[in-house]
Amino acid sequence: MSFYPVFPAQLATAEFALIRFGLDLLSPCRLVPADLLSLRPPLLRAAGGLAPARRNGLLNPRPSSDPVAVRRYQKPAPPFVLRPEPRQAGDYLEGDRLDLEVLFLGTGTLAIGDLLAMLQTLGEDGLTPDGGGRFEVAQVDGLGADGTWRRLWRSTRPGDEPVPELLLLDHWLDRHWPAPGGVVLELLTPARLVSGGRVLRRPQFRQLFPFLLRRVTSMLHAHCGLEPVDEPARLLETAAAVEAAWLDCRWLDWRTPAAGGDAELVGGCLGRLSLAGEGLEELLWIVLLATLFGIGKGAAYGAGRCVLLPPGDLLPVAGPIYSH
Repeated sequence: MSFYPVFPAQLATAEFALIRFGLDLLSPCRLVPADLLSLRPPLLRAAGGLAPARRNGLLNPRPSSDPVAVRRYQKPAPPFVLRPEPRQAGDYLEGDRLDLEVLFLGTGTLAIGDLLAMLQTLGEDGLTPDGGGRFEVAQVDGLGADGTWRRLWRSTRPGDEPVPELLLLDHWLDRHWPAPGGVVLELLTPARLVSGGRVLRRPQFRQLFPFLLRRVTSMLHAHCGLEPVDEPARLLETAAAVEAAWLDCRWLDWRTPAAGGDAELVGGCLGRLSLAGEGLEELLWIVLLATLFGIGKGAAYGAGRCVLLPPGDLLPVAGPIYSH
C-alpha cells in the first residue's frame, strides 16, 4: 500500500461539517443501545414544526430527475448522519451532558439550524420511549480544519444561527489515510445489510463492499452533485480480490419503535474485519468515507457506524455494551 492517498480529484469540491450538539439532561434515564439507534421516529415527529419544503429536504430528499441516476444510485438519504457511540449507553442523571455528534454533507450543511430546532422539540418528549431523558440543547460546537472544536451556538443566545467551518473531503482523506500495510474495519454499531431479500449476518468483503460503494457514491451524488466513480464494476472486481478475514463477528437484535407505536425486532452485525492485499489501496477512499457516512439500513440515524484502524491499534470489543 502506498504512502500517498489515491482518490478522485472531484472530492476537492465536496464539503461537510462535523457538529456536536450538547444535550443537558433535565430528567434521569437509562439509555440502552436501542434508544441511541431509534431516534428516527421521534425526530420525524419533532420535524412537524418545520416548513414542509425544509422538512422534506432534510428528511426525505427528492430523487434525481435523471433516470440513469435513479437506477445507479440509492434513493437519496438524509444529508446528515447521526454518530452515536456505544459507550454512550448507560445511566444518566439530571444535569448530565450527552454529546450527539452529527455529520452534515454538502447542501445539508445549510440545515444545521433545522436539526437544532428538531432536537429542541425532541428534548420536550425525552430520549426514551417512556419519556425519560428530557433535555435542553445547551450548546452547539463545530469541528475546525485544525482538529479543534469551536462554539457555534449556545442556549443563552438562542437568536444566533450556528454557522460551521466547512471541511473538505479530500483534506480529510489526506489526514486519515492509513500507513502502508493492512487495516481493520470495525463495525461499532450494528450494520443491517439486506441483499436480494436476505439479511447478511456474516458478509464476506466482496458482499460488504457493494454496500459501502452505493452508500458513498449515492451520498456524494445526492448532496454534493458528484459522480466520482465511472466504472463501479471494476471496483467490485477489485474488492473480490482483497484478502479479508473476520477477527470477530457478532449479531445483535434490538427492538425499535415502529408505525402505530409498537416495537419491531431488527438486527445487524458487529465486529472487526481484517483487510489487506493487492487492490485494497484503490478501494480505501470508499472505505474511509463509509466511516463518515455509515452503511446499511438506518445509517443516517447511527446504524452501521464504522472506523478504520491499523491492525495493532484495535479498540475494545463492543460486545459487553451491546449485551442489554
